[in-house]
Amino acid sequence: MRIIRETWVLFIHYEKLLIRNPFWILAALFQPICYLYLFAPLLKNVVGVTGDGKVSSINMFTPGLLVMVSLFGVMFVGFGMIDYMRSGVIERLRVTTASRLALLLGLVIRDVVTLIAQTIIVILLALPLGLSISPLGIILTLFIMILIGLCMAPVSYALALTVKSEDALGPILNFFSQPLLLLSGVLLPLTLAPAWLKNISMFNPLKYVVDASRAIFNGDISNAVVWHAYVLLVGLVILSFWWGLSCMKKATE
Repeated sequence: MRIIRETWVLFIHYEKLLIRNPFWILAALFQPICYLYLFAPLLKNVVGVTGDGKVSSINMFTPGLLVMVSLFGVMFVGFGMIDYMRSGVIERLRVTTASRLALLLGLVIRDVVTLIAQTIIVILLALPLGLSISPLGIILTLFIMILIGLCMAPVSYALALTVKSEDALGPILNFFSQPLLLLSGVLLPLTLAPAWLKNISMFNPLKYVVDASRAIFNGDISNAVVWHAYVLLVGLVILSFWWGLSCMKKATE
């Protein structure tokens, strides 16, 4: 109960700080909106994008776009941690009696709530373009976004606490994010890719998340790829929290 209470207090504190400056939430939506309205309509006449033709191009494109939103929206939260370090927040946290897990959870839950809001906005903006998704599909998609947020946010904070510099953090995040995105098929299905590219993508965990999201959007909820993605994400969440908590404890010793 103590950890839950401390996590809630810290979450409210971080959320208030974010609400006072909502520019970053809106700025993070600018790129997906451009892709949604300026790129997605081009896919209607691209052969092979919709598979057997029973699925609309917007239903194939939006799930990948949401994964891209989640990745870029959460992966770069570590820059805020570096700002906390520079302004002395981490230094002051060393004398607090609050649980280190609560310190991390408060930040991560704030990031997840922001991601949920962005996901809902993107889905609503895609509806006029012909997006079709069931209420259950929306719920399962939100669960996937939550797991991605719980996975990526602790990693970003751990990297920030390790490198302690924006100059180092930015290149590291870009180095990993670009291959992850391109090898996951967020913009175009990997069914269009050559065999060698498909083989490389099999080692990318994000590829299975994108495949699961597309299956959910298209009503194929019983597809094994959906549950494989959930199991994979839960495992990654455990590993990322272990690393993030270790770095938080080390930084606040």
